Amino acid sequence: MKNRSILCAMAVSSVLAMSSLSVLAAACGAKCGAKCKPATSASKCGAKCGAKCGAKCGAKCGAKCGAKCGAKCGAKCGAKCGAKCGAKCGAKCGAKADAKLIQRPAGYKPNYPITPATVAAGEKLFKNTKLSSNGMSCATCHAGLKSYSATFKSDFPHKVNMASNNYGVPSIHLDEVVQMCMDGPMAAKPFDWKSPDLANLVAFISEEQKKFAD
Repeated sequence: MKNRSILCAMAVSSVLAMSSLSVLAAACGAKCGAKCKPATSASKCGAKCGAKCGAKCGAKCGAKCGAKCGAKCGAKCGAKCGAKCGAKCGAKCGAKADAKLIQRPAGYKPNYPITPATVAAGEKLFKNTKLSSNGMSCATCHAGLKSYSATFKSDFPHKVNMASNNYGVPSIHLDEVVQMCMDGPMAAKPFDWKSPDLANLVAFISEEQKKFAD
């Protein structure tokens, strides 16, 4: 009889233990979502679900990063805030570049004659690495009509992503695009608005635009 009582007690304890583990596993599953599967013990569930749930939240919840970079950068840079976020997200983080550096001055009247001479002169400038401070030329990115966005075939002014993202300028003229590339990728001082070099580049790129649209 004594042995039978002991066996009954052990059986009851086993049932209670299994019930407790099922409750713990269900609770973990409800908390962590579909990524967490029912486990045989609370410790296994925690080990399995913790990393996945933590990583998912960590990338979105960095308060410091969110404050600096905004919602667009939060998802990408949340886990790597501060300077790393700024380097990774670029213009989306922090202040935008000065739009005055690339925009036409007030009252500006463009005069860009397109002739064989201006187009030829513009083509030479387009390939000239001395215009930049970093060894780049316009042709570094755009030789053979490469690296233009689909909007390049549209008449100017129109939206250009670099101008919109980096300078906060929603619509831009072709001469302003030239100035933007000087200030941005080529890391150089934009042309004087009366510069013949600016006029010649605009003439050449205007002809390139016609080829791109065909």
